[in-house]
Amino acid sequence: MRTLQWILVAVPLGLLYYEPLRSLVHQWSQDPNYSHGFLVPLVSAYYLWEKRETLKETPMTGAHPLGYLLVVGSLGLYILGRMGDEMFTVRLSLLGVLSGIALLLGGREWFGKLRFPIFYLLFMIPLPYFLYNEIAVPMKLFAARVSAAALHAMNYTLLREGNVLHLPGLTLEVADACSGMRSLISVLALAGAIGWFFHKKAGYRVVLLALGVPIAVGVNVVRIIATGILAHHFGPETAQGFFHEFAGLVIFGVALALLFTASFVLGRWERKGDE
Repeated sequence: MRTLQWILVAVPLGLLYYEPLRSLVHQWSQDPNYSHGFLVPLVSAYYLWEKRETLKETPMTGAHPLGYLLVVGSLGLYILGRMGDEMFTVRLSLLGVLSGIALLLGGREWFGKLRFPIFYLLFMIPLPYFLYNEIAVPMKLFAARVSAAALHAMNYTLLREGNVLHLPGLTLEVADACSGMRSLISVLALAGAIGWFFHKKAGYRVVLLALGVPIAVGVNVVRIIATGILAHHFGPETAQGFFHEFAGLVIFGVALALLFTASFVLGRWERKGDE
């Protein structure tokens, strides 16, 4: 009976959101800032698989009134998004519809078990361009300013003009790709997953998620500083091509290591608090 209910809901939902989700997958494949989007649904699916027995044992207590409000409101958001051709709003409405359906079919307790896999899907939805730029531009300028200050402190001669660093014989631009937004979004997605899987208390999960911001920003600044030093000594070509991509992978690995270290420390504090 429970399986039949989900099938009857999934079919019209799939038809309704087929085009927005198809364009979403296409955007993941074309925009490197959101290539992590392929992994986000897998994390949600893994969580559901791991908790399948718990979900089976959780009683379905019937429709919760909030579910009707969420479904109707989210479908209204969907319609507005389609009318304005604004895909962020349309995709965001999917999370509200899924939440409402969980409340209607399973009740409040059942929805509580599904909160993480539903809301974690938020990380797979690209930000609207105006919001992305509102965050990326200050981050780009901040990274350039801190990197310039660090290089000055190491006795390198340079001049900063906005997001452009002028060193003797070469010019480095902290472009949009180097703003740190790509690493910020990916690191926050990882922090959310690590926090939920390894920490029981919401406070520790929030702290780990918050720590993802300075970690992402910090490793990006280190990348720019390292690029500036190598370009100064070995030529501007080291700031491009293979090194640029390789440095990105190394820095992301460092960010991941820092996240797990922070999670380990928070985990020890969490266990001490339970004693």
